[in-house]
Amino acid sequence: MPTSSSPLQELRDVHLPDPISLWPPAPGWWILSGLVVMGAVVFLWIRIYRRRTQARRLAMTELDAIKQHYDTHRNDQWLVQRLSAIVRRYAMATFPRTEVAGLVGISWLQFLDQTGRTNQFTDGVGHLLRSGPYRPEVTVPAAELLLLVERWIQHASLPIGRNTA
Repeated sequence: MPTSSSPLQELRDVHLPDPISLWPPAPGWWILSGLVVMGAVVFLWIRIYRRRTQARRLAMTELDAIKQHYDTHRNDQWLVQRLSAIVRRYAMATFPRTEVAGLVGISWLQFLDQTGRTNQFTDGVGHLLRSGPYRPEVTVPAAELLLLVERWIQHASLPIGRNTA
């Protein structure tokens, strides 16, 4: 019998596997990166949406304050002045300044009718926004005028086929 050698000497060396490649990443990394991209898109969309609707939200908040003040004081002259101012400010914030800033009188009311898709500014109670703020005394159908202004703020839009750019 041959001399016995130690069993450890008969073992072969351990071969290390190839190093792990960084590309392509594991499926978990693909899922995580997809979720990050989707989260960023949703975040940007919400931010853009809130920025675009900020003027409307502020105008509606101010309109609510005007309603509350009018309910307590019942001053028609004050109401018409405030509503005229809020409509003008909202129009200046929403539409191109070059189109809105110079509008007065009938052209202002026609603009409100066109953007609000109504005729209540030129033919209805909305005509008070043209001359009412400058009269010494004015009697106003307040509920109708408040509703008209509220609807205009909520639904005012550019005429079909136009954009703000």
